Amino acid sequence: MAQIEIQNLSFFYPNEISPAVENVSLKIHQGEYVVLCGRSGSGKSTLLRSLKPVLRPYGKVEGSVFFENCDLEQVSEAVQAKKIGFVMQSVEHQLVTDKVWHELSFGLENLGCRQQVIQARVAEIAEYFGITDWLNNCVSRLSGGQKQLLNLASVMVFNPDILIMDEPTAQLDPIAAERFLEMVQKINQDFGITVLLSEHRLGDVLQAADRLGIMEHGKLIDFGAVTEVLQKNRNRELIKLMPDCAQIFYQVEHDLNQEVPISVKQGRNWLKQKAPDLRTESPVSFGAPKQRTNQKSEQAVRCSHIWFRYERTGRDIIEDLSFQVNRGEIYAVLGGNGTGKTTAMSVLAGVYKAYRGRMKINGKTSLLPQDVQTLFCKDTVGEELEEVPQNIQDFVQLQELLQRHPYDLSGGQQQKLGLAKVLASGADILLLDEPTKGLDGFSKEQMGKMLKELKNRDKTIILVSHDIDFCGAYADRCGLFAMGRMVSEGTVQEFFCENRFYITTIRKMTEGIVQGMVNKEELRCFLAGETAI
Repeated sequence: MAQIEIQNLSFFYPNEISPAVENVSLKIHQGEYVVLCGRSGSGKSTLLRSLKPVLRPYGKVEGSVFFENCDLEQVSEAVQAKKIGFVMQSVEHQLVTDKVWHELSFGLENLGCRQQVIQARVAEIAEYFGITDWLNNCVSRLSGGQKQLLNLASVMVFNPDILIMDEPTAQLDPIAAERFLEMVQKINQDFGITVLLSEHRLGDVLQAADRLGIMEHGKLIDFGAVTEVLQKNRNRELIKLMPDCAQIFYQVEHDLNQEVPISVKQGRNWLKQKAPDLRTESPVSFGAPKQRTNQKSEQAVRCSHIWFRYERTGRDIIEDLSFQVNRGEIYAVLGGNGTGKTTAMSVLAGVYKAYRGRMKINGKTSLLPQDVQTLFCKDTVGEELEEVPQNIQDFVQLQELLQRHPYDLSGGQQQKLGLAKVLASGADILLLDEPTKGLDGFSKEQMGKMLKELKNRDKTIILVSHDIDFCGAYADRCGLFAMGRMVSEGTVQEFFCENRFYITTIRKMTEGIVQGMVNKEELRCFLAGETAI
């Protein structure tokens, strides 16, 4: 018997003729680890929310969903709460209390559990997750990674039978995301809890997954064992959704009888087999590091010894921040959750004022905030785009969603809508806080090309991002933000070749084999005997 069975499920948002989910049928068995992938807006989030009716958006439903052989519509909200766990994409949207211990106990209190049971459950789950020391901490003081781990623990305190997650690592830094997904895998292995999640960071989840589903235009176009699905779809454009090592494999490998690598380790082993002559004591060097940006170029942003705190007697969030960005440059700011990156962007945008230090901004700025929903003030996407030039509307590709409410868009579509409004401002300096959050491989490639085009038009772009691979492909320089300030910076080649842990997937994959390589295009060209552009 399937734990979840979906039969011909379709979902229509209000005033929409085309379904967001169209005629989907699948079965998921107890203890499976299932991953859904697809382009932004392909229907992944709507499908997942349909598996917990209390979270399903407003609209028309056709078809049926059965949970443990019962019609899900007939399952009480209390049973849903206990048996079907759900972790959302937005870290903040699932937090409801002030203290960690209260967040863990809140759901059990609402179900009327005895105090003794609640205390035992909270203590046990805190020990399992290694967060006992946090119990008396304020939720607001936790980093993004800690908050999402708390969200997961708050769901697991119910002992659910199935765990559903909608891009749970979208707002997490790479290290926090890796730890989060390791915990999810441990939960699946230790307790046999079924895991169903959508994710764009497929390199971190496919090695743990039993089955993979691909969605396109609301339809489930393929579903099966991971390697079989990858093999069947190798000639489709959808390969851009796959991990970097799989993309490189299909671009340069002619013997497709080999198993496709889906992890960094598998990619490294394949690369050694592909180029055995490179296994020498001294790694082969791939070209020379790119030249440093001309320091005599016109400066667009210059910060000197900036300090900022939210409260007069509070701690400093920004501490002695000094850096500069030249006009017509793409500068990427990387670093862990809670280090002050978003606050620094707000200071640059003039949202907050530093209490010490000097800052010079040469041009008009426009900020894409991390919570992009704060930019939306109209009832439909069409109304939001009324003052956006047509060429920008063509880029974001939201024409088929003009009647939809902005909050009903997928995370990636909301990012595109917010970016359209920022670009329409005509600013000289674009401050983008997590611009690739929720975006698929296609959309990231489009955005990267667009950022380079803006750079060619002499626009300056400063982006905060947890997407290391995106920064390695499109940035000119990168800076590592920690302890409230920039602790290191350099050209992309310098930054990722000098770092040991905060590096791109390709840098990890080529470690000890080919030196100085940081992105997919460089590795593809190297293996194909071409010159990288």
